[in-house]
Amino acid sequence: MDAKDILAALQDEMGQEALFQKADAVRAKHCGNVAQLRGVVHFSNYCCRDDLYCGLRKSNPDITRFRMTGDQIVDTALAIAEAGLGTVVLQSGEDSHYTRQMLCSIIRRIVAQADVAVTLSLGERPIDDLRAFRDAGATRYLMKHETMNPDLYARMRPGLRLVDRIRTIETLRELGYQTGVGNVVGLPGQTDADLAADIVFFQDFQPDMVNIGPFIPHADTPLRHEATGDMDRMLRVFALARIVTQNTHLAAANTVATLDPDNGQYRAFVQGGANVIMPNCNPFLKSKTDKIEYEFQITTKKRYVSVDEAREVLRRAGRDAAPGRGDSLKMRGEYHD
Repeated sequence: MDAKDILAALQDEMGQEALFQKADAVRAKHCGNVAQLRGVVHFSNYCCRDDLYCGLRKSNPDITRFRMTGDQIVDTALAIAEAGLGTVVLQSGEDSHYTRQMLCSIIRRIVAQADVAVTLSLGERPIDDLRAFRDAGATRYLMKHETMNPDLYARMRPGLRLVDRIRTIETLRELGYQTGVGNVVGLPGQTDADLAADIVFFQDFQPDMVNIGPFIPHADTPLRHEATGDMDRMLRVFALARIVTQNTHLAAANTVATLDPDNGQYRAFVQGGANVIMPNCNPFLKSKTDKIEYEFQITTKKRYVSVDEAREVLRRAGRDAAPGRGDSLKMRGEYHD
């Protein structure tokens, strides 16, 4: 699809049901009727960045900060594996407290004790760190590009440039990571043309995974009074992302459940072409008395879906959880019934 066709489809509210049906058909053909269930460990909410839309921003004095120890992270990851999930996602703010050596040790301990894939979502790190994490056993990295409009990107992320973000994303692929990207739908000042540019990027880059989420204003950020992203508009972005990438893993994020707790993720599966769900697994610790109290509120009152809730979403959508690690379909060819 070219940018003009993508923009027309984004703006065609009357034709969205046909778009959703096409996305679901593409998903069925290229990804099958199974879904990837991936357990997320939010291990730190400290962050050196000051993104206007994010509750973790360093200028937010009202958030209760936390950091998990290495042992707590490993124990949580091993509990995810014991629950039958094939992927562990280690996610944090951009927190330099966790050195290269610390993170490599955590990764090595996880892959030595469990047959799981390790995905990292740590923000931008030096290339030597990224290479070391890959050598330690991490095989995937999720780094959302947020928006392909460089001016909007710079406005939303003070002091940062889109060109640097894209360069890091390209470096991740060069280092051999299965590379995930993603955008935010509904950012203040964002246009349909901006969203079309995001979808063109998905089409050109052909990422291994895409994570799309809505803008939801956080009460402790400068954007607290801005309007929330629109569900149908976001689902049209989902559907077009599926159509142009075909067999890319497409995640129904927890922010989608925050926007519509009852049906958001379900609609992302049956209308938007999603095939990945990533429940929060922070409570999964071997010691029942060693529960991590955490606040990873990128958006206000973000809803974190449990493993049981995620399985219920899949049941409603008529999907079974896929066995194994769920590696990139880009790397092992298309799915065939």
